[in-house]
Amino acid sequence: MIRKNIYPGENVLTVSKKHEASLGYFWYGFAVYLLFFFLASAETNWLSAASCQGFQIIGFILMIVGSMSLMKFKFDSKYLKTLFTINLLYSVTIVLRGSQYDFNSLKQMFLDITFGIWPYFASVVLLLPRNIKSYKKIFVALVAMGVCFLLGVILFYDTLHDYDRLNLVSQGLVENLTSILALPIGFILLNYVYHTSKKGGFLGKVGMKNVFALVVMGVALFFSIFRARRGLIFINGSTLICVGMIYVITTKKKALIISMAIVLALVASTVVAGMKTPAMFNFLIDRGEEDTRSGVEDYMYADMSSNDWVIGKGIKGKYYCPIVDNVNDAEGAGFRDNIETGYLQIILKGGILSLALLLGMLIPAVYKGFFKSKNVLSKAAAMWVFLWIVYLYPTGAWF
Repeated sequence: MIRKNIYPGENVLTVSKKHEASLGYFWYGFAVYLLFFFLASAETNWLSAASCQGFQIIGFILMIVGSMSLMKFKFDSKYLKTLFTINLLYSVTIVLRGSQYDFNSLKQMFLDITFGIWPYFASVVLLLPRNIKSYKKIFVALVAMGVCFLLGVILFYDTLHDYDRLNLVSQGLVENLTSILALPIGFILLNYVYHTSKKGGFLGKVGMKNVFALVVMGVALFFSIFRARRGLIFINGSTLICVGMIYVITTKKKALIISMAIVLALVASTVVAGMKTPAMFNFLIDRGEEDTRSGVEDYMYADMSSNDWVIGKGIKGKYYCPIVDNVNDAEGAGFRDNIETGYLQIILKGGILSLALLLGMLIPAVYKGFFKSKNVLSKAAAMWVFLWIVYLYPTGAWF
């Protein structure tokens, strides 16, 4: 059983056909929305940004239609209910501060997952139902996104595999394709136990979904290394490490698995130490410990007032940083509206108050998932949330 408290009229095992259809609308709409956001950002010759935005609107409508009958304002915890409400209302104030309502601004607000309104209202997923069908739809949507990732790799392979290390188009493609369509599939691996095969077969009991997820993560890791995207490498690697931790937690052969892992790690280290460095690692090694953020962070610190640190500058908040070009700085005034360090991005827009509200909801969830539940899904969800908190330093806030 996944949850102890079941609200009247809810069932964790069975749902009505209408409920199942609504789940499909929401999660498939979500996948369509993300896919065409990526395609719009890719600026392809065969599909215009306007067409992509049209499909995004369709995905958005599907999400709205599905959520209307799915979302319920019900919580197991009064603490979470109170904090959720405060955070939601405060997020409204962040969006209202500095918002513009011309056509282009509205498009950015509703169709841009990084600079739009969605990051501020992501917490509404807490209102979605918690039952088996809901979780299955999530996994199906993740697999669909993984398929789209591999198709994207095929379509854009020449650009992705361009040896010109200064190719910013290739860099942007790797970052968007990986972060939007590939990395989410790591959640399937954290729940690998639910995707194993009971009958065995060609792949043994590993399960097709687990193998597919590993392939997607492996391809994503390859291109992250090739383009020397250190944040993406860290995310891929740490996710796989956490999958190993979940496996150790759930297996009955803990001592054997840990011993084998140590031996394999030692052997691999010895072999790698004696090998000539493959060419694909050269760019990553060249970058080494190159610091690309300190200067940007210093400029942000200098531009923040005491009031800004507390409540932020609003959704359109900017800071003066003439040392880095900004695509959203049409006037060339030297202002940036984003910073690559996630927790600072949250503070820039909503202040320390916004960060505190988020962590106030997430940290107890991690604790309860790890230590108050024996369910693998709960532990995997806690691990996923924990990883997101960790990623607030090396990556942007909305990865």
